[in-house]
Amino acid sequence: MDARMLLVAFLTFVTYMMYHAQRISFSAVASSLTEEAGFTATQLGVMSTGYMFAYAIGQFICGRFADTVRPKRALVWGMLCCALLPIIEGLMGASSCGGEGFCYSLWIFARIAEGLVQASGWTCTVAIMGNWFPQEGRGLIMGLWATNSNVGDIFGLHVSSAFLDSVAWYVILWVMAGFMILWTVVNMIFLRGAPPPFSLNWQYEEAASTKLAAVDQEISGSSANLCQILRVPGLLQYSFSYMFIKLVNYALFLWLPFYLSKGIGVDKSLASLMATRFDLGFIVGAILAGLASDVTTHWARMPMRSGRIAWGLELFKGDSDRSPVVSSFLLLSLIPMSVMRFSSDPEVIKWAIFCCGILQGGPADALTSAVSVDLGKHPSLQGARATSTVTGIIDGTGAVGAAVGQYMVGMLSDQFGWKSVFLFLLICLGAAFLLSLFRLFKELQSYGLQQSELADVRAARKAEIGAVSANGLGDGIDCASESSEDSEDFQPC
Repeated sequence: MDARMLLVAFLTFVTYMMYHAQRISFSAVASSLTEEAGFTATQLGVMSTGYMFAYAIGQFICGRFADTVRPKRALVWGMLCCALLPIIEGLMGASSCGGEGFCYSLWIFARIAEGLVQASGWTCTVAIMGNWFPQEGRGLIMGLWATNSNVGDIFGLHVSSAFLDSVAWYVILWVMAGFMILWTVVNMIFLRGAPPPFSLNWQYEEAASTKLAAVDQEISGSSANLCQILRVPGLLQYSFSYMFIKLVNYALFLWLPFYLSKGIGVDKSLASLMATRFDLGFIVGAILAGLASDVTTHWARMPMRSGRIAWGLELFKGDSDRSPVVSSFLLLSLIPMSVMRFSSDPEVIKWAIFCCGILQGGPADALTSAVSVDLGKHPSLQGARATSTVTGIIDGTGAVGAAVGQYMVGMLSDQFGWKSVFLFLLICLGAAFLLSLFRLFKELQSYGLQQSELADVRAARKAEIGAVSANGLGDGIDCASESSEDSEDFQPC
């Protein structure tokens, strides 16, 4: 592990932590908006819906923009815009522009614009991490790194609660904007979008295995066109699978306290504490899924690395090899969700919530981090920049599901009760599992074909060695043994 890699991981971790802290700060002042600025709950709901749909669209736009101008440049501009909009919102609040008439229209426009620029955070930081870290071990690293959103929520809530009773609500927006500006300056000075060509050991290995002239997508290479990206194997399956996963996750994130207090009669303060178990499980699940995906990726790529040449036979793997983890986690997540559907015991439900966080947080973070990077560097793209666009497509599709899910949960709970909500969430988890299953079968088939081709290569090698020995021409020839064929240094005689 190079010290520069650790620095980049830290800088990008704090960067997205700031994005989420700013995002949660608006939720923290929502009660003040209703009491002091004259907004109704319905108006806040309309603003949130506009924000979510703008965020979904922004994922596609910002991902493409980052691949065109390079991720660091797009990130810096996105952070500056993210800092500017809360300042404008704070000025609107300070001038008593609230939820009436033209002012309400301005607030809707500001929230939509903020949703668009907030989308720059994830697409750019994931692309930068993908440039700095190799595929080997990327799952665990990205799993640990992807907890930045949960840490950002905790940081934002603590900062907001510290100021909420002593200053006006709009000052909190300015404070979070100040943090964002400060960290933008830090990134301008210290963050590098990608390492210089071949300055890290793993770059030599990946360049040799993929036959690319360079692996530095930030400096060399152009951005891939959209048609190339959409043809990457597994991209659409993963995107729609994540759409259902994010729908379920956001439904639990935003509605759990309400369900626990209104649905089963838990005290409001205890309901909030119980709901935090989902966040804790999310962090644990991200780490476990990242570690498990590294194990499956290493197993699936053995005994040959992707794209390696053996006797003129090119064996391009190129897939993420993380579908076994995604599918197994989603299948197991049906159990605690079923418990929440049929049980009303708070002691049982609190553990079901924690298990839901683990089993749904794992595949969610894997798809938007490690899998996105793997697909963005697929061999079919031939080294062209695509990681930001791929990340934007996957996360943007998920954001559409989250926006639709908020409406569905509210409507179902009002008309049919909470049992129907959990039945709906179970159906969504089942759909996500089925979509991931299609990809899993494809990867297992690809792996079996790879092993069959490798066995044919070994058989041909043995036959040639036998023929040479039979003709008495083996003297002085130092050929690689069968055991050496599995090594990285194997070369045909």
